[in-house]
Amino acid sequence: MLISTSRRPGHRTRILCRELARVLPNVTYVPRGVKMINKLASLASSLGHDRVMIVNSLAGRPGELRFLAATEGWRWLDAWVELGEVKLQRELGRKAKLEGTRFYAEGERARDFVNFLGELLGLPILDELPNTGAVALITSDDELQLQFQLQPSSEAIGPVLRIASFGRLHGEGGAG
Repeated sequence: MLISTSRRPGHRTRILCRELARVLPNVTYVPRGVKMINKLASLASSLGHDRVMIVNSLAGRPGELRFLAATEGWRWLDAWVELGEVKLQRELGRKAKLEGTRFYAEGERARDFVNFLGELLGLPILDELPNTGAVALITSDDELQLQFQLQPSSEAIGPVLRIASFGRLHGEGGAG
């Protein structure tokens, strides 16, 4: 997957994109600059990616994830993720690159989200929390939260994303 930003992104949005490229497998970050969507899709295809994630800035902060398919031209995918609070690796003091990240969800709402996101990102979803390795842990106590960690530690490496809502543009959404 290719990750980029919306036009004129905030500084935190660019940092989040770089950090996501360090913790998600098979991801390339490309600064948007003045590239049009069709150029991003073409670039993704030339790099061997079939999807693009665009991190939109809202009020100067990372606010939304949108996805597009980069096959046979390009088309927007019928999916969005609205972000709440975002904590970056640098703020957590644990900068790291993870290899082979897999998803694990705790709770029913979290499982709905992990199935939704796993389909978009093409990442494996685990039935049990592993003893070792990189994990994208999704919890849903009060709010949906996505955090990256390296097992057996339970400390977040970052980034940590609170999910305000998610869903299909033309279908049902999920509240965070």
